[in-house]
Amino acid sequence: MSVTSENIDLHDLLREAHALDRDSPLPLWVQVKNTLEAAIGHPGIGPNARVPSEQNLCELLGVSRPIVRLALDAMVKTGLITKVPRQGIYVTPRKTDVEFASMNESLFGEISRGHRVTTHVLSLSRDKPTQHEREVLALPPGADVLRLYRLYSVDDVPTALSWLVLAGHRVPGLEALIADNVSAYDVMSERYGLRIDFSERWFEAAVPTAEQAALLQLSDGQAVVAIESIGRTGDRLPLEYYKCLYSTAYSRIHVTAHARAGA
Repeated sequence: MSVTSENIDLHDLLREAHALDRDSPLPLWVQVKNTLEAAIGHPGIGPNARVPSEQNLCELLGVSRPIVRLALDAMVKTGLITKVPRQGIYVTPRKTDVEFASMNESLFGEISRGHRVTTHVLSLSRDKPTQHEREVLALPPGADVLRLYRLYSVDDVPTALSWLVLAGHRVPGLEALIADNVSAYDVMSERYGLRIDFSERWFEAAVPTAEQAALLQLSDGQAVVAIESIGRTGDRLPLEYYKCLYSTAYSRIHVTAHARAGA
């Protein structure tokens, strides 16, 4: 009998799944992954649905635990399921699109469109710049930098880790005005009359450290998007240099491209 209920259990779907083909050139763990993905894609399976335990999957599909573990680990890395320590395995909610292309309103402004963004300050300090920071920020001799390390959450989901480095001589005393859920960009605009009008950005895949993965509530080895940016004010002088690790476990970055004027 086919399962047609709108609210169904993954156990029921997996019991009715086609038997794995042990003569197939396709590895068993890939067949298990494909079977699980098909079951999760059933319209009766909603976000946050509980996935059977490793032991239950072994019994339902007739395979060993290492085979099941390989399949589950692959699905975690692609964001289809989420492992919650001491609670279980769950279907990941559908990803939400968050805007990234904007009029250079800063990372805070870009990811907040239509979503509730909160920030938590992990560290804040004034330091001597590294040689690289001195070069990208075009710092004059003797100038320091302001370092701000924050965790961004979108709709209460940890989403990004940001390492912001500012040209210290352009924002004297800014550190006294920064706190959780305070936009450094709003403060710079209101207090110092500074706004990011131009920026260059680079994107690449990266794997966070164990500590970073824990802050983002990711499994070990789960990839993120690494973003590097240099932001300039209207006079084309660099004001900020930041690096960011962006988790796409629950959201996707939406980028809009426009033709240049006169192109």
